[in-house]
Amino acid sequence: MIQLTLWSISPLLAALVALGAYMRISPKKRVPGMQALLALIVVVIFWCGCVFVQSVFVDTDIKRLATKLSYTAMLLVPITWFAFAICYTRRQMHLSRLSLNSLCLIPLISVGLAMTNEWHQLIWSSLEPTSAHGSSGLLATFGTWYWVQLSFSYVIAFIATTILAYALAKTTSRIKPVLAVILAPVMVCGAHLFSISPLNPLPWFDLSSLGFAVAALMLDRGVLRYGILETIPVLRDRVLEKLTEGVILINHDGSIIDINSAALEILDANRGQLSNAQLDEYLEDFALTELVHNGRETLEVTLRGRTYDVTGSILDTTDPSSDVVLVFRDVTTRRQTEQALRNAQLELERLAHTDSLTGLHNRRLFMQRLREEAERVSRHQGCLSILLFDLDHFKQVNDRYGHETGDHVLQSVAQAASEVKRVSDVTARIGGEEFALLLPETDREGAMRLAHRLRAAIESATTPAPDGEQVSVTASIGVATVSARSQDPASALKLADAALYRAKNAGRNQVRRAEPA
Repeated sequence: MIQLTLWSISPLLAALVALGAYMRISPKKRVPGMQALLALIVVVIFWCGCVFVQSVFVDTDIKRLATKLSYTAMLLVPITWFAFAICYTRRQMHLSRLSLNSLCLIPLISVGLAMTNEWHQLIWSSLEPTSAHGSSGLLATFGTWYWVQLSFSYVIAFIATTILAYALAKTTSRIKPVLAVILAPVMVCGAHLFSISPLNPLPWFDLSSLGFAVAALMLDRGVLRYGILETIPVLRDRVLEKLTEGVILINHDGSIIDINSAALEILDANRGQLSNAQLDEYLEDFALTELVHNGRETLEVTLRGRTYDVTGSILDTTDPSSDVVLVFRDVTTRRQTEQALRNAQLELERLAHTDSLTGLHNRRLFMQRLREEAERVSRHQGCLSILLFDLDHFKQVNDRYGHETGDHVLQSVAQAASEVKRVSDVTARIGGEEFALLLPETDREGAMRLAHRLRAAIESATTPAPDGEQVSVTASIGVATVSARSQDPASALKLADAALYRAKNAGRNQVRRAEPA
C-alpha cells in the first residue's frame, strides 16, 4: 500500500532536478573532478529515491530499509563532494593514498552499523512508526554513533567547500560562483539539521531532498552558466600565475572576469577592487574595440612609466558577445633599447656628415646636397649658387698663435657663416681652411650679395689669442651659379674654385664670380 502526498512527491521532484544537472554535466566528464561530481549527483538521486520510497510506502519494513539506504547515501554525499573538490583543484597530489583511504573508514563503519542497528542501536536507538497530517513515517531517535558520523560529515563538507571556494575565488572575480559553492552545501546541511530538529512539523520526513533541489538550482545558476567548471584552477595557479605577462579576461562589455597577479601589478590594483570592475576604470582611452574587432594585432599602452604591448583575442569568434583575453607584455626595455639604437644611429649619421671642429656639415654631405639640388634644378628649371671661400694666410695664424688658436679662428668663421646664411642654405667645411655654401633657388645677383655680407662678417669677427691679442682673418670667395641650361654641379664647383683663386690673385679678401660659360 502506498500514500501520495505533497511531501512524498517532493523528493521525486528533487531527484528529477538532480537528473537534469547530471545531463548537463555529463558531457564535461573529461574535466578533472567531473566524474566525482557525477557520482555525487547519482548519490543524491539515490538519496532522494530512498526518501521517496520511505514516504510513499506504508509498510514499516520497507520504510526501515529505505531509511537505512538513505542513511548510506547521506554518508557518501560529503565523501563525493570532497573527492570532487580535491580532484577539480588537483589537490589529491598533496594527499597520500593512506590519507584518502582513511577518510572512508568512518563511513564504512557507519554503513556496517546502520545495517546491523538492531543489534546495538548505535545509529538509531529507536525507529518507531508514526503519522500526522495525512502521512506516516518512522520517528527516529538517534544513537551515539549517528552524531559522531554527522560531525565527521560536516567537517569533510566544510573542508571541501573551503577548497572549492578558495580555488574559484582565485580563478574568477565573479562573486556568484563562489557564493553558490558556499551556499549550496549550507542549504543541504541546513535542511538536514532542520529535519532532525524539534521544529520539523513532519519529524519522520527528511527535508534534505528539498535542500538538494535548491542547492542544484544554485549551482546551476551560479556555476554552470558561467562555465566555471571548465576552468582548471591548478593550471591557473601553475601556468597563468607564473606568467610574467599580464593576462586579463573580460566580457563583451569590458567587465573584468579574471586577472592574474602580473596584470594586477600592471594595473596597480588588488583582486578585491576588480570584482565586477570595468577595464576602462584602469585604462583610460583604451581602444578595446579597435584592438579586438578592427583587426589590430597589438596596441601600445603606457602605465606607471612602463610600456606594454597589448594583444587581444576573442575566445569564440562566432559569438559577438564572447569573452576576450588581453595579454600585456612589458616592452619597456625593448622600447628603450630601440630608442637608444635610433639615437645612436642618428648620432652616427650626424657624425658622418658633420665636421667635428666647427659643427658645420662636411664635404660628403655638401656634395650629396649639391647633387640633390642640381637634380631639382634640372627638373623644375630653377637655379642654385655655390660659394667657395678660403681663409687668407691662415698658415701664418697657426704658426704665430698655435693650432689651438687656429682652431678657435675656424670656429669663429663657421659661426659668422652660420649667422649670414639663410635657413635653406647649407654651410660646410670642405677642407682645412676651406668652406662652402650651397644656396638653393639663388641667382648670381643674390649669391653675390650674400657673398659680400659673408666676407664682411668674416673680416669683422675676432678671436682672442693666449697673449690677449685679438686675431682676425679675411676670406677670398668664389661664386658660381647652376641653372637648367648651364653647367653640371661638378663643373660649377670647378668654376667656383677658379673664381676663388682669382679672388686670391686679386689681392685676397675679395669676391669673384665665375665667368658665364
